[in-house]
Amino acid sequence: MQDSILTNLLLNSFFILSGLLIIAVYYDVKKKVPSRLFVILISSVTIILCVMFGSKLASGVYIDLRRVPFFLASLYFGPLVSFVLMVIIIVIRLILIGDELILLVALNYFSAFLILAKLSKGFYRAKKKHKLIYSAGLCLLMSVYNIIVGYLYGTELVMVEQIGIVLIPLASMVFAILIAEMLRKVMKARNLFIQQEKLQAVGQLAATISHEVSNPLTSSKGFLQLMRNEQDQNSQQRFLDLSLEGIDQASHVIDEYLTFANTTPDKIEHIDVKELISGLIHMMKPIAANHGVSIKYKLLPDIYIEGQTRKFKQCMMNIMKNSIESMPSGGVLLIGMTQADNLVISIADTGSGMTAEQVHRFGEPFYTTKDEGTGLGIMAASIIVNSMRGKIQVKSELNRGTTVFLEFGEVTFIKDKKGIQP
Repeated sequence: MQDSILTNLLLNSFFILSGLLIIAVYYDVKKKVPSRLFVILISSVTIILCVMFGSKLASGVYIDLRRVPFFLASLYFGPLVSFVLMVIIIVIRLILIGDELILLVALNYFSAFLILAKLSKGFYRAKKKHKLIYSAGLCLLMSVYNIIVGYLYGTELVMVEQIGIVLIPLASMVFAILIAEMLRKVMKARNLFIQQEKLQAVGQLAATISHEVSNPLTSSKGFLQLMRNEQDQNSQQRFLDLSLEGIDQASHVIDEYLTFANTTPDKIEHIDVKELISGLIHMMKPIAANHGVSIKYKLLPDIYIEGQTRKFKQCMMNIMKNSIESMPSGGVLLIGMTQADNLVISIADTGSGMTAEQVHRFGEPFYTTKDEGTGLGIMAASIIVNSMRGKIQVKSELNRGTTVFLEFGEVTFIKDKKGIQP
């Protein structure tokens, strides 16, 4: 008999713990406090299972842990949830067990509801020890009430059963409050950590913007001041060109940051991949020549992808420029296209390559292997590719070069005589 009671109470404890974890998972996934309706649903299921796996001690007297989810939901989510669960408990008790002592059960839970409604107002902000005292005291009060009612109605309970009726729900209630508080503390700590990360990112962003924009603008200002006092026209033109170059550099940095603010294409276009890359190669040849880099390419004709031409061009330019700069002593930049089920664009260099850790951090904000740079160019490229429903992969070996693969699946189009067809 006692083994059966213990087994059922352990099952009750499992149901309660499962309910707490479901609510915690809901909070983790939705990133918000569960609605009252969701709490009522989970608590109701838990209460039904506790009643179904309860144990009968004597006529009209049952031992289970249905009060624990009732107390938890009532204390943490307020009187409305408490009232609904009180009604559900009484109805379930009537349906599953019968009408024996039902009026006393209803009186017991109604009295508990009145107390819980009063306690719930300040319960959420109370210290943990006060929460334990409140919940344990109320649970103890209800257990004593059950024993007194059983005694008045002639229920014969041995001492061990009376102790079990008092201590087991009490221990379960304390354990459940401790778990609920632990979960609440973990969630609060995680939210604080995420908030601190965001603030840190904002601080890094502000510092980087200030540094990357102010430097070229300061240089431009200096050249303009020199130009004002310079009489020689050639020198004036040179100062003007240097000033414009600084302003262009600041504008480029701002454009990279704007990529993060808008990752969805404003206007969907059919981009001719070969034509766009060919134009970029022509544009990048002077930069490549300055680094002693030759560009080789093999492109497929009549391949189209969906996206925004300007942003895709920025993405390809960032990757190509990054590859060229990784070959300060010269090398070869290889650009290729392959198509089977998906379109794959590859940009390979013969530069210094990367370690496994550097490959893992590829595209991470503010991370760069260059002496100068913000680390945002490759991140911007990754964001643009993802916004086009593509994916970006990197393969690299130290001192043997790096290859970046851009893969596009359902967005690939092939042009035939009738026009652009999927």
